[in-house]
Amino acid sequence: MLYSWANNKFLRDKEKIYRKCFTKPKIWYKYALIMNDYTTTIRLRLLKKIISEKQVSDQIQLLNELKNSGIETTQATISRDLQKLNVVKVRAEPGRYRYEILEKASEGDLRDQLRAVFDNFVDEIKATNNLIVIRTAPGNANSVAVIIDRLGVPEILGTIAGDDTILVVVDTDKNRKRIENEFIAILEKTL
Repeated sequence: MLYSWANNKFLRDKEKIYRKCFTKPKIWYKYALIMNDYTTTIRLRLLKKIISEKQVSDQIQLLNELKNSGIETTQATISRDLQKLNVVKVRAEPGRYRYEILEKASEGDLRDQLRAVFDNFVDEIKATNNLIVIRTAPGNANSVAVIIDRLGVPEILGTIAGDDTILVVVDTDKNRKRIENEFIAILEKTL
């Protein structure tokens, strides 16, 4: 068990904590909040370590790795944790994907990341009025949308990502045409 030192400290004080918690509800509530933050921190650290050291391609593998390390959780929790950590799927090789953590990057780095995800995942771009629709490989729309959001283009009001489709909302039709042309140019360079 990777984090057994944390569990041992907890077990040493278990009897004392148990008595305090169940005789005073306010203390129990505070204890529960502290332990929730504590376990979340450990889980996030472990997820970072697993993703950086192993080629994990889906959330079931992450759940199994966490379980092997002594942490029980759910797929929904893993999904929220992956969003907190800015984790995206990238193509490791044709037909195989893996998780990778996106670090904070400069605009130039974000443009490079955008080119990379367009190369790996984007299939088609269409637009109308002030909306751009981007079709991706199944399961990868969120990865592309995260990078588009992180670009911080003021004319882009927001993105909505499904499984394989992204809706990009732009403030005006004129700006939509410019952004659409930028996206198409990136897509054509990667093909």
